[in-house]
Amino acid sequence: MIDFRYHLVSLISVFLALAVGIVLGAGPLQDSIGSTLTEQVNALRLDRDDLRDQLATANSAVTHRDEFAQATTPALIAGALTGRSIVVVTLPGVEDDVVEPLTDAVTTAGGSVTGRINVSKDWTASDKETGRTDTLSTLTGKLPSGYVPTDGTTGERLAQTLSTSVVTSVSGAASGDTADAATALSGLTDAGLIEVDGSVNGLASAALVVVPANPEAISDASSTAGVGGDSVPAYVSLVARLDSSGGGAVATGPASAATSGGVLDSIRDDKTVEAEVSTVDTGSTAMGVASAVLALQEQLAGGSGSYGFAQGVDDILPPITVRPVETPTTEATSKKKGDK
Repeated sequence: MIDFRYHLVSLISVFLALAVGIVLGAGPLQDSIGSTLTEQVNALRLDRDDLRDQLATANSAVTHRDEFAQATTPALIAGALTGRSIVVVTLPGVEDDVVEPLTDAVTTAGGSVTGRINVSKDWTASDKETGRTDTLSTLTGKLPSGYVPTDGTTGERLAQTLSTSVVTSVSGAASGDTADAATALSGLTDAGLIEVDGSVNGLASAALVVVPANPEAISDASSTAGVGGDSVPAYVSLVARLDSSGGGAVATGPASAATSGGVLDSIRDDKTVEAEVSTVDTGSTAMGVASAVLALQEQLAGGSGSYGFAQGVDDILPPITVRPVETPTTEATSKKKGDK
């Protein structure tokens, strides 16, 4: 049993240790400890200021890089899509401010946008399967034989029906008869599976598919609900059908879309689809916008590739086609020199 003397000795030891610490701290070690702590605080303060300067420099470099890319984009993509028509297809969770720079770039490159199709969450919602099947049955009765495929899953049949209604591999078909396409799009719209933004002006040469962030890689997953888990294979199938039905397809989205579980990552994981569809993981950045247009040009020329910064991409951006620069005439040059 522990007796009173044990407790007394323990208490005396504690107080002696405390007294010694006070004496040493206030005496011979005072200056040493104080100086050491002051030096450490000053060193940490300098490190903090240095890191802050490095961050400011890095942020400034990124800003100037984007400004440079934005300023040079018109010259970089000029003529890349001359005479070509593009349909823009967006998946759930894509915002308008992401799409507008891409559509503007298509027109800057000399192309035209036939329309914009927004795919809704009902395209893959588990509780809408019966409705999707009914929609296919209704469209089968309204459209020519074979327009709505009879083989494949419901998602694959829907993907082919939509693709046939917005893209074609036949040159110049955008101005042709699109009555059947209009009927199909109307039926898909009435079923709540898609939303047609404005109108669709004929069949396009190629498709630009805009995908949202990967909900598994961002904190606010609610904004991209409907593009994770079991829904992703259906979107990969849609992109593949858009590619095979027309002159090509490019899927573009933010960096997170190229991480595990994202739409771009899933496209790249499917080697059959990856070999045909081009992907860009730099999103709506100035570089991403230019890359999307250049990828469309490459697709329409029969090529494909994966571009951006994710692991395993083919390159940072697609090949740049150097177009001839018009040389000013002698007369025009003389006038300019004379003006000086």
